Amino acid sequence: MNGSGRKKVNISDIVPFAAFVILFVFFTIASGGRMVSAYSLKMLLEQSILTMVCAFGVLFVVAQGSIDLSVGVNVALSGVVGMHIATATGMGWLLIPCCMIIGLLIGLLNGFLVSKCHVPSFTLSIAMLIGLRGIVNYIQTIIGIEYVPQSMLFMTSSAFRIIFFIVIAVVIGFVFEFTRVGRYSQAIGENETTARFVGVPVSRMKILVFAVSGLMAGLGAVFSMGTVGGTTMTMGAFLEMKVAMAIFFGGVLVTGGSSARFYKVILGSLSITVIVYGLSLIGMSDSQISESVEGGLLLIILFITILTNRRRSAWKKESSVREDAAG
Repeated sequence: MNGSGRKKVNISDIVPFAAFVILFVFFTIASGGRMVSAYSLKMLLEQSILTMVCAFGVLFVVAQGSIDLSVGVNVALSGVVGMHIATATGMGWLLIPCCMIIGLLIGLLNGFLVSKCHVPSFTLSIAMLIGLRGIVNYIQTIIGIEYVPQSMLFMTSSAFRIIFFIVIAVVIGFVFEFTRVGRYSQAIGENETTARFVGVPVSRMKILVFAVSGLMAGLGAVFSMGTVGGTTMTMGAFLEMKVAMAIFFGGVLVTGGSSARFYKVILGSLSITVIVYGLSLIGMSDSQISESVEGGLLLIILFITILTNRRRSAWKKESSVREDAAG
């Protein structure tokens, strides 16, 4: 609270909203209003869903000050193996639970290695990214591309994916913002030593958040296959970069902590899609241009977020000193 009794507004919490609004308005004007057509709005949502679903899980990891860059290859492995099991057994209904279980197991392995073996999350996830991609490529050279079973074709409908996404977003958003899982994760990101001292089960929480990230990757595989109708040779490729961009573009710091908020992931994902889709609408869909714009804007947003968080920390210290002096 400041001297007037009102809560001090944190600019870093406003930046993601401002960035999204500015980008959306700019491309709406530049495209002659085509950005706000019903078709374009639907495309923006559908093109953002896969990134958001995977980012929901990675957010828990980033909140603790760690990172999971294996999410893209996890999507690929979960999808390829889950699809093959469903196809080989003739039981199409196994597709979704198999994808979720495989993704969860990979997440649990990551969490165990980070928590119990003290492997740095960045190093581990890079190793998993490379190693698992080799396994995925080997499997696909043997079984080839497979398509969604007839009994599961409902996965390919936009209505199913959007409704399924909303359910996931509500559940994960509630868990992150209103349960101990989210609060503990932010506490670990703020100061792991302090969190452990006050009774936060740090080791178990690390395993849990990587498991959540893996589970979301498994669900991401379901959305990926539902969008294209089956597996592809490039399934999940570079998805981890899009997920990381969405999180950090939303204003979440790499150190996590209190900067990690659920709404930031949604805004960051949508902003990235607005850039890519907006550039295509104005005839500048070249990937190099898109990547340059995304990278430049990310640097600006991260700079503003870091600067405002430093000012907030300084303000908190000053307020604490004043309260101690008044006491």
